[in-house]
Amino acid sequence: MKVMETENRKTQGFKPGEGGRPKGATNKITRAQKEWVEWVLDLAEDRVEESIAKLKPKELIDMCLTLQEFVRPKLQRVNLDVGNEDKAITKITFELVDSSGKSLDE
Repeated sequence: MKVMETENRKTQGFKPGEGGRPKGATNKITRAQKEWVEWVLDLAEDRVEESIAKLKPKELIDMCLTLQEFVRPKLQRVNLDVGNEDKAITKITFELVDSSGKSLDE
């Protein structure tokens, strides 16, 4: 019985480029779930804004770092061989500056 069902499925399938849903079309359940999530987010938007405004600076930074993973591509780690095997890097220093160029480390 199972052999016959499998054979029927193979003969009734679509050929590449024929029939089926258009590219990018979502199924009804996915569409309904997205609409529901949008509805919940709209309801919670004011409360979320108030909560964000009350965050401590470290909490705000942690939240931003977590959220950016959902909208920005992650940078890949890169190894760079510059050919100076005898000169090892021993220290790297970063300086924080504001938009006017004034150092924030002072």
